[in-house]
Amino acid sequence: MSEIVTSTPKYMRYVLGNFTPAEMVTDGNFLIYSVEMGLLTIGVLENLCMIVAVMSTSALHLNLRILICNCCIGFILMAAGRAMIAIPLCIAHLRDVDISSHAWCFVANAVHHSSADSVCLSFVFIMLERTAGTIWSKDYEKIKIHIFPCVFAFLQWLIPMSMILGNYLDRANRMHYFLEYPHLPCQVEYLTPSMFIITIFIILIGFIASVVGMTVVYKKNISKYNAREIWFTNSNLSERYQISENIRSTHLLFPLLLLMLVFSILSVAVLVYGGYWVGVMTKKPTRFEEVVKWFGRGGEAAQLFDIITAIYTISFPICAFKCHPNLFRRLRRVIGWNSYAVRPMNLNEIPGFELTTAPIRTQTEYHFQELSRQWNV
Repeated sequence: MSEIVTSTPKYMRYVLGNFTPAEMVTDGNFLIYSVEMGLLTIGVLENLCMIVAVMSTSALHLNLRILICNCCIGFILMAAGRAMIAIPLCIAHLRDVDISSHAWCFVANAVHHSSADSVCLSFVFIMLERTAGTIWSKDYEKIKIHIFPCVFAFLQWLIPMSMILGNYLDRANRMHYFLEYPHLPCQVEYLTPSMFIITIFIILIGFIASVVGMTVVYKKNISKYNAREIWFTNSNLSERYQISENIRSTHLLFPLLLLMLVFSILSVAVLVYGGYWVGVMTKKPTRFEEVVKWFGRGGEAAQLFDIITAIYTISFPICAFKCHPNLFRRLRRVIGWNSYAVRPMNLNEIPGFELTTAPIRTQTEYHFQELSRQWNV
């Protein structure tokens, strides 16, 4: 592409001509990628530990455990997608060579976007699973209806993958701006404007549906629990357990829901901010100097979304372990840090008898003699 003659500083890679791969990735880009990869590495390890802890605990219903693990898998794949994008760009900055291709980067973006959308939808399907446990509370525990989490997990990935397919078919509407100006393949935004809007819509709808649904389910189970007439027959033991489990698990999920609220708001804000400046660049190229000022010459502002996502990847397991003591105990066992082991105190031996072989009557008499001695002191 021929270089555009302008008085603008030559570092504006969005407008000016060809640069080397090392120049295409700015120092700011490289620093943010490095921080992001470090955070995601920690997040992947945490989510792996959480999967082991969740699947080994019996404190949560198996259906709920399957969906929580599915959410953790989404975090792991999201980190893998980001690594597929960031590593070639870091190599380009350090070695001045581009090892990526448009096909590779399209797949990487597809993995990242589909996983991010799946994570956003996770609490919607967790809410639906808790709703099923509320509606069929009499038989939900006895029958062990495991078809629900399987269907929900399938839909949780089918919807994002359908969006990726739609994005591929909608490539005629792709922002050609990213192809007309110099970019490395992994710097191109492969998400079309229509899919961009749908992504924001899914994040918002997922949050609203999760909060409203979880609140309704919690209140419904509380009202069922307060209906005392169901507690006086032995035939309702399973229903009692299921209602109590619904209340406890829903209560424990609310901190994770609040965490999703915070990061959803931050993510949508960054996406809207980035979308605004991309629109400015597309419609009014003469304002590129203003774009550089507020968006970064390497698009560093857009990377704030990736940093927020990386922090969310770390925060989700931490919040789960912090708010669920049983999961934290399981984590301690997984990593070999079990401070809950039984530590017996020093035992007093009965004079004339070995403690382990003393007759029970002798032990009882000695116990009451000691009590009498202490009372008479």
